[in-house]
Amino acid sequence: MYDDLNHLYRFPTRAAIDALASRFNLPNTRDMQDWEYQVADANRINEFLAAYDSGELSDDEKFTLAAMLFQSFWNALDEGQTFLNSAGWKHFLDLIEQDIEIHIYLVWYWSSVEKSEADIENPDYMFSISPFIRPILLRHQAKFARH
Repeated sequence: MYDDLNHLYRFPTRAAIDALASRFNLPNTRDMQDWEYQVADANRINEFLAAYDSGELSDDEKFTLAAMLFQSFWNALDEGQTFLNSAGWKHFLDLIEQDIEIHIYLVWYWSSVEKSEADIENPDYMFSISPFIRPILLRHQAKFARH
């Protein structure tokens, strides 16, 4: 089911990175690889969510910001912060599902499902937040089909 996802791959655009770097006063040099993950910040999650909610972002900016948020939440969990029952976490998951067409690649990536549904039960193939993302993946399986 997850063998050929080339049609779903999406990556941050230079324009989205530039816009978000400016908006949040984040470092932004051309040599930064995986910028969206380097600038993620667990302490700025509420600020990032407010920007997403603002209605001012393009789809590319939403995608890039969602990648930053996934990383920020992962950082928070790995730093021992409890957020899984927080309003911010629940709101973030609602935003991901609301804009699933934009974020389907991120849902797959953060679910850490390599090739089959069998991987969903394997804890060796996951980020610490993967078990909480996988239900979204399963609810939207049809989105992975090539149209």
